Amino acid sequence: MKKIIIAFIAVLFISSAQAQEFKKNLATAQTSYAAGKLQDAHFALQQIMQDLDITLGKEIMKLYPATLDSLKAIANSDNVSGSSGFAGVSIQRQYGSENHKAELNIVINSPLLNSLNAYLSSPILGAFGGDPNSKLIKVNGQKGRLTKESVSEDQKTTSYRIEIPLSNALLTLQCNSSSEKEMLAFANTIPVSQISQLLQ
Repeated sequence: MKKIIIAFIAVLFISSAQAQEFKKNLATAQTSYAAGKLQDAHFALQQIMQDLDITLGKEIMKLYPATLDSLKAIANSDNVSGSSGFAGVSIQRQYGSENHKAELNIVINSPLLNSLNAYLSSPILGAFGGDPNSKLIKVNGQKGRLTKESVSEDQKTTSYRIEIPLSNALLTLQCNSSSEKEMLAFANTIPVSQISQLLQ
């Protein structure tokens, strides 16, 4: 409920064209429901939720750091897109250069949340039965998983991924040439608690 209220307030500040579309969908949902056209009302409500999630995504994007340690954000790489359906809205920013590139992505209503939460809450999965390339971590007080994904053919570079569940969203940080220590330093520059509060 808090998420809807925050997003609704944010909608008031977006461009008038988007605000008019929001109002149009709200009116369509109300009239369709009153007329007993439930499929039309449902579709209009889905459009409203998508608009709210995209607006929320733009607010979250403002919290993304401009740099991850020494990696600067790539100009024009910011992307907020998707739908409120199966996978949800994706909020993405890239950092660095081709040789040393990182990507920060948050997916609202990610289908991967349940399996990650099971991994994080189960000592058997997390410690004994899990992947030897994965381990439990904490970033700004939030539990997460660090995974060593691949080693280059020349054995000189390693790719890592950090996944952190945030309420109803999944934060993922990936880097194509990194170390465990560097990944944790990158992750600790992300305002995880502020983002988590916006998502509630």
